[in-house]
Amino acid sequence: MTLLQVSLIAEGPLDEQVLRQLLAQSAPHLNTGVCYGKHGRAWMDVNLARYNQAAQNWPYVALADLEQDECPPDLLRRWFPYGRHANLQARIAVRAVEAWLLADRDALADFLGIAANHIPQFPDQEKNPKLVMVNLARRSRLRIIREDFVPSPGSTGLVGRNYRGQMERFVLDYWQCTRARDRSPSLQRAILALQQFQPLMP
Repeated sequence: MTLLQVSLIAEGPLDEQVLRQLLAQSAPHLNTGVCYGKHGRAWMDVNLARYNQAAQNWPYVALADLEQDECPPDLLRRWFPYGRHANLQARIAVRAVEAWLLADRDALADFLGIAANHIPQFPDQEKNPKLVMVNLARRSRLRIIREDFVPSPGSTGLVGRNYRGQMERFVLDYWQCTRARDRSPSLQRAILALQQFQPLMP
């Protein structure tokens, strides 16, 4: 099998780790290199058009959250009003990458120390998957999970002190996209698209 080198574009550091694992698990013909971005959705909104032009000479795989946009096709049309280059594969997690992690229910239940029946069966339908994740951690029998995921009393933050670190550990050590895909249509679409992605170099 011929390996194709691709660069990554991610909304944030957690998205990068999810994207790397997703490619490693479902599209081993794509060898991941440097990751650009990781400065939030505003950065993606401003800069993706530039990477779309750069895709003429190098392939990219991008991952971002849908957040409050209506649907992935509308967001993609806004990003690429004149069309997306075939060497740029852009995937959208509905409504956030945490939905893809919630979709691996049994693994997440084991990681958080909770019963699997507390985890939503269809996480793509959740309006705020990150908040769902934090609230699940509140139920944990593991003190370290509660302390790392849940904001401390009086905090104005949405997540705890080591939310990202714990989530990245889950992605690297527990999460399997082949299990999660059945409960997340947006993840299923991403896997199929990445498996079929065959960038062409000039």
